[in-house]
Parts: sequence; C-alpha cells; structure tokens
Amino acid sequence: MEPAVHSRLSHDDYFRLEEHDDQRYEYLAGEVFAMAGGSERHALISMNTGAALVNATRHRPCRVYGADMKLYLAAHDQFCYPDVMLLCELGRRHERYVEAPSLIVEVLSPTTASYDRGAKFEHYRCIDALQYYLLLDQDRLHAELFERLPEGGWKLTEASGLEAEIHLPRLLQSPLPLAELYRQVD
Repeated sequence: MEPAVHSRLSHDDYFRLEEHDDQRYEYLAGEVFAMAGGSERHALISMNTGAALVNATRHRPCRVYGADMKLYLAAHDQFCYPDVMLLCELGRRHERYVEAPSLIVEVLSPTTASYDRGAKFEHYRCIDALQYYLLLDQDRLHAELFERLPEGGWKLTEASGLEAEIHLPRLLQSPLPLAELYRQVD
C-alpha cells in the first residue's frame, strides 16, 4: 500500500483533508492511504450485518456504526474505517471517530483479505474492549469469527452456508444467521 501523501500529517490536517476531498483515507502515524471503493456484494453484506446488529442490540446501551465512521487506534496512531463496528459499555465516542468497539466486522474482498486477516487484525488486537472480530467473505457464504479468550489469545470459529449462524454470547442473546447477513447477495 503506497501512501497518498508523502509528508507526515497531523490529525487536524488529516481531518481537514477528508473534509475537503471526496476520497476517504486511512491514517497511520502521519501517512495517509487512499481507500478503494467496494462492490454491491460488499455493500449489501455490510448493511445487512449492521441492520442485524441494530435489531439484536435494540434494548442495550450499544451503537452500531458503518463504514462512514472512523476508528482510532491510539497504540498505532491509526485511523481506519471498519465495515461495521459495535460499541457497547466500554466504547468511547468522539465527534469524528470512535474507540474501543466490542465487535469489528470486515467484509473480505480479493484485494484486502490478506491485510484484513494480517496487519489490520494485528492492530485491532490492541483494543482491550474488542471481544470479537468477524470476517465475512463476499464471494461465498462463509464467516470467520475470532473470539478473544479470557486467558489471552484468540479462538477461530468458521461458519458456512445458509443454515449457519454466528454466535456472539458476550454481546448478543441470539445468534446472527448467515442467511440474514447475506440476504439478497448473488
């Protein structure tokens, strides 16, 4: 990934750049990187997942954010745009970004899958409040759920097909059916 701007930017300069540009950028320690657009499948899976989370947390003190809200990772001085985030009791909100989500969801694309599984997940793991990291494949009905273990480390659970469900017992009373997350996706 090549930086879009070669001089280091302050947070305020980064916020101004995004306010005056039609492009969204990720920020990492003063460097900014232009973000690519998504596909229809990507958009549908993200929106379906956000809607399912809104419905599942309707009576809890949680907020669901889509890809228009930035996440700030102080440990890496990084601003990024996860596809979906769920902030509950420990989450912190600011005018331009949030911190400490309980769940982050990324919809995999061929160009970002290795980054989402690798360096991005490595950075996300610095969030103490993060309980779950959910990866949804946009080319097939398949989910990879990483769950933070109480003793440290992460456990991977995979789910595939229309009958499969995603279980997030620390956050939701009912599972998320894959059929709902992939509704209307060809």
